Amino acid sequence: MADDNPLANVSDAKLVANAFSGGGAWEVEMMRRLKDTLDAEMRVANELSAKIHRLNRSLLWYTVALALMAAFQFGALLRDITR
Repeated sequence: MADDNPLANVSDAKLVANAFSGGGAWEVEMMRRLKDTLDAEMRVANELSAKIHRLNRSLLWYTVALALMAAFQFGALLRDITR
C-alpha cells in the first residue's frame, strides 16, 4: 500500500506544515492517517469491551454461586436452630 501512496513516507510534522501552506493532497493524506488511527483505536476499544463483558458475566455467575451457598448455609443453620 505504501507503494501506491507517494506521501506514505512523509513525516507527520512535514505533512502538517505542507497542508497548512498548500493544502490539496496533503490534507487528504492527513485525513487518511487520522481515519486509520481512529479505526485502530476503535478496534482495540471493542476488543477491550468484549473482555470486560466476559469478566462481568463471570463475576455475575460467581456472585450467584456464592449467594446460593450462603442461602444453603442459612437454611442449614435455621434447621439446626429449630430442632
